[in-house]
Amino acid sequence: MFVIPPFDFLEDKGLQAELLANGVQDLMLGYFRLFDDFPATGRERPPTGEELNWWAYFEDRPGADNPVVSGPYTEGRFVRGYYATPRRGRLVAPFHPTLELYEGLGVVPPDMPAGLEAKSERLQRLVAGLSSRGFRVYTFGSSDGPERWLEAQPPCTNNPRYDGYIGARLQDYYLHFPTIAGCVTDGPGYGYEITPGFRGGGQLFAPLCTCVHCQDKARAMGMDLAAMQAASERIRQALHGLSPAQVDLFLESQQGILDALDLLFEDPAAIDLLRFKTASVEDSIARIYRAIKAANSKLQYGICPRLPCFATMQGCNFRRLSQVTDFIQSKHYLWMGGFDGFKGTLARYVQTLREWNPALDDARLEALICRLLGVHLPDDYRVSDFERSAPKRFFDEVVYRESRKMLQRIGDPEKISPFVGLEHGGILLTAEELRYTLQAIADAGLRRFTYFILNSISDEIWAVIREFTAVE
Repeated sequence: MFVIPPFDFLEDKGLQAELLANGVQDLMLGYFRLFDDFPATGRERPPTGEELNWWAYFEDRPGADNPVVSGPYTEGRFVRGYYATPRRGRLVAPFHPTLELYEGLGVVPPDMPAGLEAKSERLQRLVAGLSSRGFRVYTFGSSDGPERWLEAQPPCTNNPRYDGYIGARLQDYYLHFPTIAGCVTDGPGYGYEITPGFRGGGQLFAPLCTCVHCQDKARAMGMDLAAMQAASERIRQALHGLSPAQVDLFLESQQGILDALDLLFEDPAAIDLLRFKTASVEDSIARIYRAIKAANSKLQYGICPRLPCFATMQGCNFRRLSQVTDFIQSKHYLWMGGFDGFKGTLARYVQTLREWNPALDDARLEALICRLLGVHLPDDYRVSDFERSAPKRFFDEVVYRESRKMLQRIGDPEKISPFVGLEHGGILLTAEELRYTLQAIADAGLRRFTYFILNSISDEIWAVIREFTAVE
């Protein structure tokens, strides 16, 4: 279960017992921040910036000098009692940093405000207590910020300072919370969205970073950044102005994996681009993995990339990444709209390619996109239907196949715990759609899943989850 702060409601022993009785073995504390609650008046300044913008979880109310915790994450069945008392406050780092861990990394880690030591100790007791009851407690993310980078901007994927900081921060968490089972970082991967200007997920055709570290990486691999960027632009241009005859011929003739390789070999720099992204992601994750294992070899490390259909273009090779992680939590997110959702991304692909290719009808566009991504949609549930609830056939096709891809690429089902959620800024999925999702995952041979988010689970959603997880 992914949990967002404040975490105090987890102190309820009855809640803990209910979770354990229903198969919840892992708790992932999202962004692992401490909640600094304070009265409605008397603060020296109103909170600003990030303090007021955390997923609209904190709302700035007229006349208030601090944000109010509200929204769907306060209304779930496990948190209603806790939020019966209105909560106001801000999220801050949960401990004072161990500064020697960050020496030479070019970053100043966030510090816990003075006077919160007792609250920090309470959080430490909570984590220790959860661990003693049999929960595996994980941190999620390493940016409990704001960090202050001493460079002009935070370093990129190929800058070892970036991974060094993440590793140091997670080591620091272990020093302060020695019973944690491990940690998870979001992503990884390069951008996958093709809609110009869409914010979320990153742009597939975004300019490559040209910092000295990326140049050194490319040079070591015998590649040229400018040539790879030119290849990226050629691919983008190739997706413009397609004719129906071109698409029909492609769909009829290109059937197997070797056909795809033959197509890529027409532009060797395009292969270099994929190899560069893949090596950059793998090396970055490997550095974090080594740093975590250096703190304690028993700590588990997980990552949460998108579905396999998007993975290759992002540089995420699950076979190789499974060698430098302990588990992979692919985002089996399906919603329409928002970001990170399968249906939302596919709908944006269709919309953008329609604008780039006015001669193509939606049927050809969908067929082209699905062939390129290795996706099969049911005949009676196309992209134009995505704003309505999906039938079971959609989950049997998409979720089942993507789950099987994970199993085929990683091998061990115990190393796969896909993220499952109902929304991320998009259209809510229903309880019935969640049931179809979990059934498809189980039918594919997977044994675990990670639910996003515990705080917002309704009675109806909990009933569906229990169908698959309750302990006999």
